[in-house]
Amino acid sequence: MKIAVIGNSHIASLKRGYETLSRRSAHELVFFGGRGLALKDMEVDDCCLVPTSNASRKSISFTSGGIDRINVNDFDAFLLYGLEAKALIVPQSRFYSDAVIRRSAYDVVHEKLCYEILLKLRSITEKPIFIGHNPLRGAHKKPGNSDTSSYERGIEYLNQIVYAHLNALVIPQPKKTIVHGDSTDILYAQGSKRLAIGDDNDDALHPTIDVTHMNDAFGALWLKSFFKKI
Repeated sequence: MKIAVIGNSHIASLKRGYETLSRRSAHELVFFGGRGLALKDMEVDDCCLVPTSNASRKSISFTSGGIDRINVNDFDAFLLYGLEAKALIVPQSRFYSDAVIRRSAYDVVHEKLCYEILLKLRSITEKPIFIGHNPLRGAHKKPGNSDTSSYERGIEYLNQIVYAHLNALVIPQPKKTIVHGDSTDILYAQGSKRLAIGDDNDDALHPTIDVTHMNDAFGALWLKSFFKKI
């Protein structure tokens, strides 16, 4: 399967992780990325998503190896990763009405860049679209409860309430990367690097206080989990 991976700085871990898996993978990934909100200017042009600024055009061209637009006819499926997409945590120890859960699900999805690109992409293709939310924040692993049911419950609600209507599917973060049920093991945030887009900051290490971006090992694990689900 040939998959277009569209995302912001968070795809850096996936892109480098894929480099360690590509020879053994049955899937071909092409990465279209830009740091921050660089892809906010993507617009629909016939059967393509096209960047409307020189900066974003250069960025996706660099990350994709020379492709400056996303033609949906060239791919079998699409993965939107990062792009402000968030997980939803719904503790089972507390009662929430259906209305509160629905409102919470919409709040973490609507008006986010991921949702905007999803709507644009869905307007020109019926092919499978998968969502990967921003990694859970890094935290030091401590003894105690590591149950992920509240996280998994939230992912189910996001799929049922929001994404199912657009025939899209949220892919959960691998269980083995999660600590305390709502965080990423800090080991996966160590040594994370900036997304390479063709400038002086390419592959620069993130500051040690950055616990939101993940490293290559996390990216490889995420993709292995993803490939098993598609």
